[in-house]
Amino acid sequence: MRPGSGFSPVARVHDLYLPTSVYANYFGLKEASFSITPDPYYLFLSEQHREALAHLVFGAGENGGFVLLTGEVGTGKTTVCRAFLEQLPKEVDLALILHPALSATELLRAICDEFRIPLEDGDRTVKRLIDKLNRFLLEAHAQGRRPVLMIDESQDLSPRVLEQIRLLTNLETPKHKLLQIFLVGQPELREMLLHPSLRQLNQRITARYHLKPFDARDTAAYVEHRLAVAGVDRPLFTRGALRQLHRLSQGVPRLINIYCDRALLGACVSRSPMVSRRILEKAVAEVEDGRSWRKPSPPLRWTALAAGVMACVIAGAWGIWEYQGRPDLPTALAALRGAREGTDEAGTPPAAADALAAAKIAEDDAVRAEEHARIALAKALADERLTELLAAGELLADQEQALRLLLRRWQVELGKLAGRDPCDRLSTFGLECELDHGGWSRVRDYNLPALLLLRDKQGEEGWVALVGLDEHQATLELAKGTETFSLGALDGLWTGDYLLVWQPPPVGGTLIRPGSSREAVRWLRHLLAQAPGLEFKDDGSSRFDRTVESAIRRFQNQAGLEVDGLAGPRTLIRLTSLVDMPGLPKLRPEE
Repeated sequence: MRPGSGFSPVARVHDLYLPTSVYANYFGLKEASFSITPDPYYLFLSEQHREALAHLVFGAGENGGFVLLTGEVGTGKTTVCRAFLEQLPKEVDLALILHPALSATELLRAICDEFRIPLEDGDRTVKRLIDKLNRFLLEAHAQGRRPVLMIDESQDLSPRVLEQIRLLTNLETPKHKLLQIFLVGQPELREMLLHPSLRQLNQRITARYHLKPFDARDTAAYVEHRLAVAGVDRPLFTRGALRQLHRLSQGVPRLINIYCDRALLGACVSRSPMVSRRILEKAVAEVEDGRSWRKPSPPLRWTALAAGVMACVIAGAWGIWEYQGRPDLPTALAALRGAREGTDEAGTPPAAADALAAAKIAEDDAVRAEEHARIALAKALADERLTELLAAGELLADQEQALRLLLRRWQVELGKLAGRDPCDRLSTFGLECELDHGGWSRVRDYNLPALLLLRDKQGEEGWVALVGLDEHQATLELAKGTETFSLGALDGLWTGDYLLVWQPPPVGGTLIRPGSSREAVRWLRHLLAQAPGLEFKDDGSSRFDRTVESAIRRFQNQAGLEVDGLAGPRTLIRLTSLVDMPGLPKLRPEE
């Protein structure tokens, strides 16, 4: 097939009925490299996927509670879970539930089957099943095993079944929870957990991570990785095509696979050596059946304004309903309850019972709508405030100015010294700087105030002092006081670089390893003994022996750090954040 043989360079691929293996031969690939079926051979872990994996690994070593992993459809939750299964600690027994749309009894039977707990025909009640599960968990605990329950697609669980799952965490010894539970699902799961009826479960979640789509850099790296694994290390997509791929797919891995698969086939049909932007757009149009693709996200300011307007509309609608339509609701509910109590001799409730239930649901929905409107309005106003501060030049500062603000949390006044690099001056106060790159979860894990490097749309860079951080918001220390913003608003500005201020060991420097001073090793052993989950015993020795190295490696693996068996700055920072060290400022003071 020659370029001039009558085929348009954007000919409709599916009209030719060619298998995808054709483009593999054309480009020299060992196989079609963009299948949507998860394949561990093509495993690609972005920074946030590695962080999510670290949360799962760390959670497997925790003592009871819930670990929550959520993400939009196609963002790689299954990929992370498969990677977790590949490195499952030997002492972990896993029960994996893939289809959780079951009743409470059916789910308990499925859990018992996964743990290979023998069941009898009479084991059909919740009590009998929980008794057998409890015996299994006690035996596993006695043998040093760690049972873990992982439920995929957890958004399909009903509230009643979720409550039954919560009750499983009540299976415990006087000192230990017997079952660790991982809930994996779509964003609707997070919304479900906000319901008042599930607040007890929500409070027991010890680790949370929400997977977001790739950014433009990760999208390009993902495509290059899959092509390289398939045997081709030269570019098969132009830069323009990669940029357009990210825009059209919005960074969702599953869509990237679908679009790339069709685009490579289109390039093969048109005898093109690479996928151009035009070929990619035609391929996406075919996949979407001619529908127009999604537009890119609007700029931050307009997003904030739109959110604010929507919140005001919701809040206004609520106010009108509150003022005009609700005054007799308590009276109506009372009347309906009275009608419900008047059941007939057969015990069949009248239609009023259904009306009562519907009215109660409507009331609950209205309360939730009011709460969501309040949160949305507060978020929109805060995000608009971020844009105002940026435009007024009151957000970004140079490193020294931002560092002075951050050091207030350490009760240190940097202005007393002058002339040297700001970080060099900190040694006078027994502090050090550590520059790192990552996402919010990594900063949250370090649990220390930090400087964030931000970049505006004009490419101007500056620092801000981060002094508070939760799952949804960040608190910044600015020259005129503290301000709180949503993580989503800051995501558009943050480069991912951050600078930690931390307190190194009192002796031995910032790296403790074989050959370090006895005092430094003795301090490290005492610290390891206090770290939860390590089960390291401090015998008072000052030797950096295999038990110390093994404990460090276990901790580094759980924390998602580079595993080298040496106590460097990042390992020491994470260790001290888990131990009650007096005088340390924290992002989450309550911990």
